Parts: sequence; structure tokens; C-alpha cells
Amino acid sequence: MKRADFILLLVRAFDLKAGFEVSFADADQDAYYYEALGIAKQLGIASGVGGNRFNPGAEISRQDMMVFIVRALQKSGKLADAGSISDLGKFADASKVADYAVKAAAVLVREGIVLGDGKLLHPTGAATRAETAVLFYRIINKYY
Repeated sequence: MKRADFILLLVRAFDLKAGFEVSFADADQDAYYYEALGIAKQLGIASGVGGNRFNPGAEISRQDMMVFIVRALQKSGKLADAGSISDLGKFADASKVADYAVKAAAVLVREGIVLGDGKLLHPTGAATRAETAVLFYRIINKYY
């Protein structure tokens, strides 16, 4: 799943709203995802990849997806806390989760939103549309 498509889905599914003046530098104003990226940026859900860029056409990693989900749930008032590395203890690849994503991955595991693939999380792997659909199904059933 592309990073821009994920943010668009997230903003629409959680009905996120925010006024914004500019989106990311690499988001064309005519792009179907421009407004969603601007909202996510304004709300602090997405901060980009550096240099005011978001890299909208790149595949989204599972760990970035988890970070964006947790930030959106927190902004929506659905989730207040974060997890800790101990919540990831059952996964053999827990050490591969980037520092910026540990708390988000941990809270989603603890909340039963992210189950992993047996003993693995595959944090740096690209998230598929099917995986994304399952996560949103679990989120909507739990929080909405």
C-alpha cells in the first residue's frame, strides 16, 4: 500500500479534520491525497521523511502504519497511552522495530489490533492492502 493511500484511508476512516496552509513539498496540489496529507501533517500524525517531504508514492512500512494509526487514535481521543518494548517480547524481530515506532507497535499489540505473523512482526516490511483492511476492521470494532 502506498504511503499516500494509507494516510487518505486513515483521515477518512477516523473523520479527521484540520485547517492547513501547506501540505508536504512532494504532494502535488492536484493529487487526490493532497488534503489528507495536509490534515495529517497539521495534526502531527505524519511528519514526513525529512526536508518537508512525505514520499507519497512509496510503499508504507508496517511500523510507519502503526505509528500513524496510534497518533490518529490519540488525536481522536480513543487511545491515551503508549506501550513499551516489553509488550513486544513474544516477537523474535522486536529488536528490528525502529525506536520511533516501538511505543506505537507495542500499544497496538497490547490492544490486540496488531497480532503479527506467528512470532514475527515484520516491522520494516511493506504493508499490504489486506493487512491494512484487517487492522482497520479491528480498530473500528474496538474503538468506534
